Amino acid sequence: MTYCISCGEQIRDDAELCPNCGVNQTTPIEETDETRAGDEKYCFECGESIKKQAEICPECGVRQRSRSGTNSDKVVAGVLAIVLGTFGVHKFYQGNIKYGVLYLCFCWTGIPSLLGLAEGILMLVADDAEYERKYADGSIVGEF
Repeated sequence: MTYCISCGEQIRDDAELCPNCGVNQTTPIEETDETRAGDEKYCFECGESIKKQAEICPECGVRQRSRSGTNSDKVVAGVLAIVLGTFGVHKFYQGNIKYGVLYLCFCWTGIPSLLGLAEGILMLVADDAEYERKYADGSIVGEF
């Protein structure tokens, strides 16, 4: 059993939504819970309240997943998008294999080059929170 990333209630390991608060467990959350400080989150394994930046839970020792499910770096992803965006290398780096293959299939058209350039610039000028929210999942030109 794991715990909800929003309310800390115990949920099934394969649950996509928390039955208690309804929060999707596979997407980043906005901090709205008044019962914890703005710099806290719940451990995915034991449900203990921990610091938002914590990589490992001090209670149970389990490594915490990043909010986007990947650990991609925005500078690396941005540079890859600008330099090798034609081939979708930045999508593979971000863990989105489907879009990476799509970029490879259409690399001869030049469209992935334009998208890669735009995505690279947008990733590089975004602050860390915006990158996590919009671009870290590898979707095309971010989340609108």
